[in-house]
Amino acid sequence: MAEYFKQNWQHLLGAVLLHVLFAGVFGLTMVQLSRDAPPPVLAINATLVDLSKIPKQGRPKPPEVKQPDVDKEAEAAAEQRKKDEAAQREKEQQQEQERQAQLKREEEQKQQQEREVKEKEEVERKRVAEAQAQAEKEKAEAQAKAKAKAEADAKAKVEAERKRVAEIERKQKEEADRRRTAEESQSRAAREEELRRQLAEEEGRTNAVNSGLLNQWVALIQQRVERNWNRPPSAHPGLECEVRVSQTPGGTVLSAQVTSCNGDAAVKQSIEAAVLRSSPLPPPSDPSLFERNLVIVFKPAD
Repeated sequence: MAEYFKQNWQHLLGAVLLHVLFAGVFGLTMVQLSRDAPPPVLAINATLVDLSKIPKQGRPKPPEVKQPDVDKEAEAAAEQRKKDEAAQREKEQQQEQERQAQLKREEEQKQQQEREVKEKEEVERKRVAEAQAQAEKEKAEAQAKAKAKAEADAKAKVEAERKRVAEIERKQKEEADRRRTAEESQSRAAREEELRRQLAEEEGRTNAVNSGLLNQWVALIQQRVERNWNRPPSAHPGLECEVRVSQTPGGTVLSAQVTSCNGDAAVKQSIEAAVLRSSPLPPPSDPSLFERNLVIVFKPAD
């Protein structure tokens, strides 16, 4: 309400002044009507005459008193008052119409102002909504850019990590290949060296075998076993048994087992005991002739 008075104070002030003017005119009119009203008319105009001093015959007739036309003047005054009242009412009606028109204009102006205010508010609302929409759009674009950048950074980081791991794996593979090549080269060289050694040993063994050294070593073992054999009573002439002997490089006998024999169990047991008592066995004159597992033929002289 205060905002309305603040915006329309000129129109409201004009309306108040107009009403004051109407009230002043009406008051002046009533004062003027009271001044212009006709003076009161006496109903009787009489003259005092002493009839005792006037003879009856010679007495003049009293003049006729003319009665004023009170009804016509009253009617005229009433008619005038009616006209004045009608004119006043017409004037008041005209003033009321003007006042109503003024109020209507003020109301229309108020409505126009309200429409303008609403239009301004609508424009402002649209502007704010557009600004908010633009801000949200810019925010969404910024978020999309930030997300795209984060994804690109993450992708670049993953790619960099993949390259780093690939480089490490490549270097590890190269190192493994290098080591494998070196190991293969060393292994091949070792195999070649072992093969050369084996060939040399085999050649030396072959030469030693061909020279009769192997037979000499086996004969020495047979002789030692035969010296350590306690001949059982059941041993008969023509005894011949094969004995499988396992020994260490130092000649220590690990085991002795008769595999085939034409003697009885006592004979077999006595031969195995003789082998064990012969430990350590004599070594060969050529180390290349050594065998961990030997098969000797026990054939004692009769």
